[in-house]
Parts: sequence; structure tokens; C-alpha cells
Amino acid sequence: MERRWICLLMALLVVFLGCSGSGDKAAIDPANKEAETVKKEATAAKKPLVDDFRGIKWFTKKSEIPGFEGSFEKEYHDKYAKTSVWNKKDENKSLGDTLLNGIGYVFCDVKKEGGDGEFCEVKIDYESINYEKLVSFFTHTLNVSPAQDYKQEPNLFESGGTISTTTALWDLPSIKIEIVKSFKSSAGMWTTWCNIIPKKEKSKTGGGV
Repeated sequence: MERRWICLLMALLVVFLGCSGSGDKAAIDPANKEAETVKKEATAAKKPLVDDFRGIKWFTKKSEIPGFEGSFEKEYHDKYAKTSVWNKKDENKSLGDTLLNGIGYVFCDVKKEGGDGEFCEVKIDYESINYEKLVSFFTHTLNVSPAQDYKQEPNLFESGGTISTTTALWDLPSIKIEIVKSFKSSAGMWTTWCNIIPKKEKSKTGGGV
């Protein structure tokens, strides 16, 4: 008889603990599910390069970027184009696993040297050997393949030789990205550049990538 009571008590204890655990799970799961949903929506809403570059939204005024003066230093000012180019002091000089020589933050409509302006372009300096890796990075980030072009033409600015140019271009509703590498055979020299330029007027379809 005593053994029967012990078995019954153990059975009741298992049922009680099971129900208690289910109740806790039911109370926690909806909150976790909601948090995960919010996180996924936030991730989906963020469009790298299209909305901003490294946390700075396109067309933000220089004076509105927190801590700008202490974090950036001026590379040069072009009074004719009314632009100024700045470098971040502690810049991470890589995109994905692609090493870079430097990144320039361009501000437009700078009426005088030292004046305010809008963040309107990024200039990337890289080695020609990293061209394909850079193309791969932007293709993966934007989830769009670029238009690519190769051309060879006579070098008109130096004696003889040719200039061979390879270009990858993303001309999207909200942003334009161009990666170029050019080789002068007469000088045996590579010239490279990469520009990221947002478009202030997005297409009527809503922009995006």
C-alpha cells in the first residue's frame, strides 16, 4: 500500500513539474518570438550602402555627424567643385576580406573651405590585384551583379602603348558604384579607383537596390 502511494506521489510530481515547465515556456516564447521578429525586420529594413556608409546616412550634413571634428581629418578641399574629402582617423581599411589603401568621405556643396556640406560620395583606393575581390564584395552586399566592360585603346597622352581598362558598374535606382582598374602598357603602371555615389532623387518605384 505504501509503495502504491509513493508511486502515485511521484506520478503527480512529474505531471506538476511538466505543467509548470510548459507554463513558463508559454510565457517566455511569445516574447522571444516577438523579439526575433523585430530583429529580423530591422535587419531586412537596413540596406547596406544604399541607406548609409558605415553608419553615416547619405546627405547628412557634416555638422550633424556626432564627434566628426575629433574623428576625421581633412585630406583636401576643391574650391571649384565645392567639395571636401575627409579621412577617418581610426578607419577600418577593409571591405569584407578585401584590404584597401584608403577611404575618402566626400562632402558636397561646401561653399568655402572649412564650411559645412552634405555627405555625398565615398572614394576607395585599392590595389589592382584586389579588383575581383572588391567586385565580389559589392555583388554579395547588394545581391546584384554588375555590368562589366573591358576596352583597350591607344594611349594618346604618352608615346605609344595602350590603355586597357576593366570596369564593374552598379547603376541602381538609389546608388551608383563603379570599380575601375586601368593599365598603361607604356609605363607598366596600374591606375585604380572605386566610387560610391548615392542618388538624391530615387526612382518612383521606391528606390532600394
